[in-house]
Amino acid sequence: MRLNVWFAYLVLYFVMIQSANSQVLLPVRVGDKMGYIDESGKIVIEPKFDYAGDFSDGLAPVAQEVGNRRIFGYINSKGEIVIPMQFEDAKEFSEGLATVRINGKYGYIDTSGKVVVEPVFREAWSFSEGRGRVLQIVEEKGNFLYGFVDKEGRVVIKPQYLSANDFREGLAAVLVEVGEDLRMGFIDKEGRMVIRPKFETARDFSEGLALVIQEEKCEKIKWAYINKKGKVVIKGNFQEASDFSEGVAVVRINNKIRLIDRSGKVVVTMDFPWTAVVGNFFRGVGIAPLHHMGGLKFIDKTGKIVIQTDFDWVEKIVNGYFRVWRLTKDKKSDVFGYIDRNGNVIWAPEK
Repeated sequence: MRLNVWFAYLVLYFVMIQSANSQVLLPVRVGDKMGYIDESGKIVIEPKFDYAGDFSDGLAPVAQEVGNRRIFGYINSKGEIVIPMQFEDAKEFSEGLATVRINGKYGYIDTSGKVVVEPVFREAWSFSEGRGRVLQIVEEKGNFLYGFVDKEGRVVIKPQYLSANDFREGLAAVLVEVGEDLRMGFIDKEGRMVIRPKFETARDFSEGLALVIQEEKCEKIKWAYINKKGKVVIKGNFQEASDFSEGVAVVRINNKIRLIDRSGKVVVTMDFPWTAVVGNFFRGVGIAPLHHMGGLKFIDKTGKIVIQTDFDWVEKIVNGYFRVWRLTKDKKSDVFGYIDRNGNVIWAPEK
């Protein structure tokens, strides 16, 4: 369980989601319905939706149940439905486009609701750096494979990968067959393999470096950091490691948590017990989540605890506020609320 929580934190990418008019609108649940609050915690869009997503590009996906299914559309900051309820699924906008499902297939719409990438994919993910990751059946391979589309709807990198990540810093990690093995490498936005597939595991680039495992064995996992030429530039006896953020990365050496800089030098030694879990530092904020003693705290880059909460974990930052979660008293479900960067509770979820 501890390891699962650790890796959950590592894969999270924390982003600042800004509404078009800078108004803070945060989705909340009240009873069995969802609405939106402002930064003071006041409800400004009444809870009347069965699902409410985050605002981006001035719009947010919402859903209402009709019969035994949900239909999705989009509202503006006034709570008005501006893209009609018509989709089987709908996600937040990213780079001006959003993924929607129509007749069982995914495509992309623009902020006017116009379909710009036809819904022909088994799955589709948010655009990142001008590319949308898609999953499609390739008949001759008899398999679902990953590729990428551009904003004009062209398949610019045909589906051919067993797995693929989104583009980060110009590169995307992909999984391919190498002989009888599966290996990960990195492609550029034209689909060229610029770092050959030789890794058991590869994560996204962050601040010019990416985490990889060159050879994975049952007892010993050796993490290392590579640069964009594929060269290992930091290697160590890391039992666990995170992406670089705010110039540092969190690693575990001999069951001790450390912060290292981009040269691999240990800059902070933390005294937390081996059961503690530290996540990535939030970009532009300078603090990181600490899961310790059964609760959520935040530390600064000296390792000092600067925020204590009664929540259990943090999801991400929305409009500058942390979305935080806790288990209900009966431990059978979880609920979410919001705190600001000083730990002040903006919205306390129902218990």
